Amino acid sequence: MNVAVMAFPLYILLILLELAYERHSGRATYRLADASTSINTAVLRVLLEGPLRLLLIVPYAWLYEHARLFDWPASSPWLWLVGFIAVDFCFYWAHRTLHRHNLLWGAHQPHHSSEDFNLSTALRKGAFQTAFDWPFYLPLAVLGLPLPVFLLLLGIQLVYQFWIHTQHVGRLGWVEHVLITPSLHRVHHGQNDAYIDKNHGGVFILWDKLFGTYAEEREPVRYGVTTPVSTFDPIRLQFSWWRLLWADALATRHWWDKLRLWWMPTGWRPEDVRDTPWPKMGAEKFECDYPPGLKAYAFAQFVAINALTLGFLASVKRAAVWEPWLLVGVILFGCISLGLLFEGRRGLWRLECIRLLAMASVALGWGFWLAPAQWALGLGLAGLCALSLLWLTWLVARPGSVQLS
Repeated sequence: MNVAVMAFPLYILLILLELAYERHSGRATYRLADASTSINTAVLRVLLEGPLRLLLIVPYAWLYEHARLFDWPASSPWLWLVGFIAVDFCFYWAHRTLHRHNLLWGAHQPHHSSEDFNLSTALRKGAFQTAFDWPFYLPLAVLGLPLPVFLLLLGIQLVYQFWIHTQHVGRLGWVEHVLITPSLHRVHHGQNDAYIDKNHGGVFILWDKLFGTYAEEREPVRYGVTTPVSTFDPIRLQFSWWRLLWADALATRHWWDKLRLWWMPTGWRPEDVRDTPWPKMGAEKFECDYPPGLKAYAFAQFVAINALTLGFLASVKRAAVWEPWLLVGVILFGCISLGLLFEGRRGLWRLECIRLLAMASVALGWGFWLAPAQWALGLGLAGLCALSLLWLTWLVARPGSVQLS
């Protein structure tokens, strides 16, 4: 049971409430392109979560079975209380370490890549982060925390972190001395010199105070990363930092530097490539021009991608082995195309035509040949693709439209 995934409807509800509050208050912290990208990174995380989670579950279960030091009564409240505190302690060290080393930062950087800060930012995840942070939780197995209890407590700990990604909650007085609050977490997402690598805790601020990574919010926060990703493609931004490291690894003349740069402190570069500058955060947020008329179309495709993701989650356990992975291909194609749309890329029209025709073909083939019992659903999906293609054709071809190809 993945509590964080099950809470997704609650996340969407809270995002809608935040948007409604912004409309009432007149203070805007959302941009369609950025928020859609954030949520679509969560889609990628969901697609990869199952296989990557095995990296944690398999060794955890083995250690609990063969190396645990304590047996906790399942009915003991101490199991849950101490277990939750211990989970948050392990999260602090995993999170802090992800910030401190080049290779690991590349897995976590997507979460910090948004130049906005709102509840959708909480869903902007590093799709591959689970492949790097799992060792930090293994001591809990040795301490005797049962795997089901650990997974439940970890899920609750992650759900807590959703609400702290907002600019609409100010300082909370004495609560700031105990818990991570929106104010303290805004600091964590800031690129101000005083804020970098501060407040790594998930629920409790105690760890930051104990280990020297605590900072209060004292000046306006500049959100984002110092080496901006400059893309709305949720797949491309996953590799933004690693691409910079790879370029340095190819460019440096020293074999030792080619190897060690991945494990050096975040931002370290070989001496012979430092004259080649990395991207720097500018004064303005990353934004691209695209036809205003395409906003409604983009939102409709965004909703469709997330609906397909829900279909993926529903089909994983009961469908044939190949069916969920068919959906994965369709979803990834949609994420790429939507990113190109928000970036105003030339060639979107051709890519969208290919994508929609491919989706319609897959839906018809699935509904009439591979899963005949679902022919009506396949026909309906193909029909939606046809309507989307007509809609996009009308938007691009009408007089005065901005041509993308």
